Amino acid sequence: METIKLTRARAHAGITAMLLGSVAWSGAALAQTVSTTSPNAVTTSTTTTDAATTNAVTANAAARGQSNNSAGASSRSGATDPGVRGGDPGAGGALPGLNDVERQYFDVAKEVFQEVDAGPDGLGPRFNLDSCSGCHSQPTIGGTSPATNPQVAVATLMGAKNVVPPFITANGPIREARFVRNRDGSPDGGVHGLFVITGRSDAAGCNIAQPNFAAELARNNVVFRIPTPVFGLGLVENVSDGTLEASLAANAQQKRGLGISGRFNRNGNDGTIARFGWKAQNKSLLLFSGEAYNVEMGITNELFQNERESDPACQFKVTPNDSTPLVSEETASASASFQSDIDLFAAFMRFSAPPTPASATATPVAQTAPAGQTTGAATATTGAATATTGAASGTTTTGAATATSTLMASASADASSVLPAAAGASSAQSSRQPRQVPRLPAVVRSFPMSAVKRVTPRPSRQRNRR
Repeated sequence: METIKLTRARAHAGITAMLLGSVAWSGAALAQTVSTTSPNAVTTSTTTTDAATTNAVTANAAARGQSNNSAGASSRSGATDPGVRGGDPGAGGALPGLNDVERQYFDVAKEVFQEVDAGPDGLGPRFNLDSCSGCHSQPTIGGTSPATNPQVAVATLMGAKNVVPPFITANGPIREARFVRNRDGSPDGGVHGLFVITGRSDAAGCNIAQPNFAAELARNNVVFRIPTPVFGLGLVENVSDGTLEASLAANAQQKRGLGISGRFNRNGNDGTIARFGWKAQNKSLLLFSGEAYNVEMGITNELFQNERESDPACQFKVTPNDSTPLVSEETASASASFQSDIDLFAAFMRFSAPPTPASATATPVAQTAPAGQTTGAATATTGAATATTGAASGTTTTGAATATSTLMASASADASSVLPAAAGASSAQSSRQPRQVPRLPAVVRSFPMSAVKRVTPRPSRQRNRR
């Protein structure tokens, strides 16, 4: 009975993370660090820990998904993590019901999402990786960190002289780093690019230096974020504010009993609920795309026009680096041929289907792995709806809450009014051709993670970049 109670508590916490722009977790549900807040970040009341600002050794030990993580969770709750499921990933495809024009648009958008950018495309000068799919590829394109971290290889790609930070490892998760405070003690909270283009053969003359991560780690001044999957985000984008507010107000007594509290993060311009990115700071998928292109890859665009690094010796393309083409780029989709990269990133997410739940007969990879081998399942991120809200720190993991779909079904009450509305809104807003848009899954489930190979981003298709 105690096992069921704890599992249901964590399941409720996962559901609420989908509904809230930010969530305050009780210590009993999940120890979560909120070390810093952005100007529009959510104010929460919660017990915090120093885990997010730990040194690199501790951070990497937690990130590798070592077998003792699962064992510890099992001993505390009695639940057993079923591990990484094998077989088809059950994610990454287009929404059912798209017409031919829409499907062509999705296919081209997915290709652009996988493009690898370089110096002539505007990469950097400071960046975390060189493609969207590099961070979002497990279990398939649009997911989370792959089994092998590509940040290790990109650090010295094309002659770059970067030193791999100690918190980045080949078998650890992709990470971005935020500094808690500036050197003068004032609040920071911003993303600091892990790498620079100095030394790359396509960036001759650039000579800027990486941040001194070793010194910042010693000051206990670094917090980390990991990539969250983007499957089914168009459905999340279409949930009305009223539906979210009603769901937040529902079952208030149960939520209080579980120590779940929080409030929505709202857009400072129009007051509506924001939903994507760290602490749900971004209102729309287009804004989400533009910010990531600039902050994670250093590529300016029509939403974020200014370089974050102003050294003129490190600029190799006019700004904005990405803009709307005025001449067709002659892709397989006539519509996509006149779209900027960030428009296509947003389209890929909007037309992406939510993940398919695992069947009751699916055999987790962890159960068939050789003795002593760990699959890293302890660091698997949650399903599409949970992963897209930017709850608290943006790094929520499932832990024992994914024990069985039967137990998690009991936590779906809070979301029951939200999920059908997502499908209804998406269908109603289509003026070109009526179609049936599927609902999000009725409960939040863990992603089907194959963990058998790294999905390598395909080389650039050499679009007619501007």
